Formats: sequence, structure tokens, C-alpha cells
Amino acid sequence: MKRFALVVDDDRILRNFIWKKSQKYRDLFHVLLAADGMEALEKLEKYPISLVVSDLLMPNMDGFELIAHLSENFPDIPVMVLTAHKASTEKKLALQKTAAEYIEKPFVVEDLVELMRAYFDKESEGGQLKTISLEMFVQLVEMASRTCTILVINKEDRREGSLLFRSGELYEARIGTLRGREAALEILGWEQSVLFIRNDCSVKEKRIEDNVQAILMDALRIRDEKKAAKPFYVETER
Repeated sequence: MKRFALVVDDDRILRNFIWKKSQKYRDLFHVLLAADGMEALEKLEKYPISLVVSDLLMPNMDGFELIAHLSENFPDIPVMVLTAHKASTEKKLALQKTAAEYIEKPFVVEDLVELMRAYFDKESEGGQLKTISLEMFVQLVEMASRTCTILVINKEDRREGSLLFRSGELYEARIGTLRGREAALEILGWEQSVLFIRNDCSVKEKRIEDNVQAILMDALRIRDEKKAAKPFYVETER
């Protein structure tokens, strides 16, 4: 079966160049192109997409909204993120710990195509590049200085929470009656979640003092400690 990679970027010259350079691997995968998230949705409904490569800042429907849509409707499709936002060394290390690819512009197109080729090679061998996690998503929101509300649903127990960002800073978090930093720690500790994004923030006064990175590190530490504390049972023969 022919496999498809979807490249989403509003730079027509760039996306056409990626398509051109990918042709040497056309026996392995075929590249489809979209100028924004809305066009990407049309391709997602029409073709069996195996990989999405998306810019973040685009008109009509940007990369954040597209990633949130993928989280809800196509959770099995991995994403490689293209962004013009520069990350600090610490941030790059944090982002590289995720299974999704994060690629800063400008980049060498041949290098991107090689990453795509490597993904399809691994896929054929049973390997997998996971899609963007909640922790990576919030770091991208912070880097892009985005104002938005991320609605998060925990797949394990269907609890719902909200993370409210203004200019990339986490202003508030909510789960039911739980508010602030404790709510943020709880939400960011969820391993399996569905994301929705709304392009507004109802809170104007910052109610969380710590930055996203500090809260995220604490949330992941708490999650790891909970995992370690779970009893491990070994079934023995009777």
C-alpha cells in the first residue's frame, strides 16, 4: 500500500521544494502538500496519511489547531513540527526528549526529507514515531508566545482540565474546583490525553507564578514517582 506524508506550510516555494527533493524516495512514500490547516484537513479525510510535517504559524488554521485536531481525530498519526521560533539550549534538550521531531527554520530541506525517509523505514520495520505529547505542545505554546486556552481530556478517566496561556505564559489552570499550580501539575502529569485549543484566554491576572518549564519538570517528576510507587505483582505457579 502506498504511504503518504502530508507537508503543511504556507510557504509555497518551501513546500514545493520539499516535494521535489522527496521524489527520489517515491517508491517508499508520496508527499502531499497543504498551505494551511484547513487544506490539511481535506487531505486527511481523503488520503491514508502516515506522517504529518507541519509549520506552526499559518493563516486560516495554524499548526497548533491542526495538532489539536490530530490529537482528537487522528491520534495515531505522528507529527514533525517546523518552526521559526528559536529555542534555548535547555528548551531544545527538553523538546528532544519527546518522541516527535522538532525542526527549527531555516533548515536544510534534504535533511528533513532524510528524516521523513528514516521514519518510513522504521515504520516498515515496526518502529514508530509518536505524535506530539501534551508536554511538548505546551512548550511550543510558550515558545511561540501564544495566547490561548488548551482544553485537555485525560483518556484514562475522562477528567477534563484547562491550561490558560497569555503571551506564552501560563496564567491559570483548572480541573473542576482545583485551581492554579496544583491543577497544572495534575494536568501536565496525564500521560494519555486529547487536546483542544481555543484562541483566547479569559484570565487577565496571572495566578501561577512559576514558568511552564518549572511546572512541567515537577509534573513529570511526580508522575514518575507515582509509577515507581505502584506495587508490582508477579504471578507465581500454585
